[in-house]
Amino acid sequence: MGDIPEFKRGQIVGALLAGVSVTKTASLCDVSRATVSRVMSAYHQEGRTTSNRINCGRKRKLSERDIRVLTRIVSKKHKTMDPQITAELNVHLNSSVSTKTVRRELHRVNIHGRAAIAKPLVTRANAKRRFQWCKERKSWAVDNVKHVLFSDESTFTVFPTSGRVTVWRSPKEAYHPDCCMPRVKHGGGSVMVWAAISWHSLGPILVLDGRVTAKDYRTILEDHVHPMVQTLYPEGGVVYQDDNAPIHTARLVKDWFD
Repeated sequence: MGDIPEFKRGQIVGALLAGVSVTKTASLCDVSRATVSRVMSAYHQEGRTTSNRINCGRKRKLSERDIRVLTRIVSKKHKTMDPQITAELNVHLNSSVSTKTVRRELHRVNIHGRAAIAKPLVTRANAKRRFQWCKERKSWAVDNVKHVLFSDESTFTVFPTSGRVTVWRSPKEAYHPDCCMPRVKHGGGSVMVWAAISWHSLGPILVLDGRVTAKDYRTILEDHVHPMVQTLYPEGGVVYQDDNAPIHTARLVKDWFD
């Protein structure tokens, strides 16, 4: 009876005292009829619904202090395999434990091995520039956004890679930098697409052949971006927003904007 939650034991006793049959009570509480009888016998004989089993089961091998050491090891080395985690933990213990014990204790504190989430690679320099860009425009109103024309290229992979990297993490660490796998664009088995969009309208979608050069990008600006700007913003005042890809910052392209 010790493995039955105290709340459920109370439900069983309450149902029987209310006149519900043993069979119906067993069905309602999702237990066997024998369990219902044992709970009710303990109630009649000893007047209790709680279990008298205290601290039953084998004593845990790791103390709370050991668990804190383990979680610190994992938080510093998310991509370390469990045998290495076990070896590092055992350095701090008087009695070594197995890898199975380490996995069990990590699961108990809600840290599980999960496939690392793939995300675009953002360097520290890029992150700093992006943050600065956001700070400069944090006070923009909707009218400011209406005068921005966004454009970008993107590579769509036909045959994505299937490689997986497992990391130890808690649910809230899903997007922690150490728990993600940086991913960069690649061209094999893929197609590149350029598109533009503004508040007022969608722009053209172009499928680009092969490697795109600064000359190709300037042609896109001349044949597609310029007519779109003239149509949507005849009075001017438009902000053309692209990223710092090499073809966007080439001298040939900068000269066209000038």
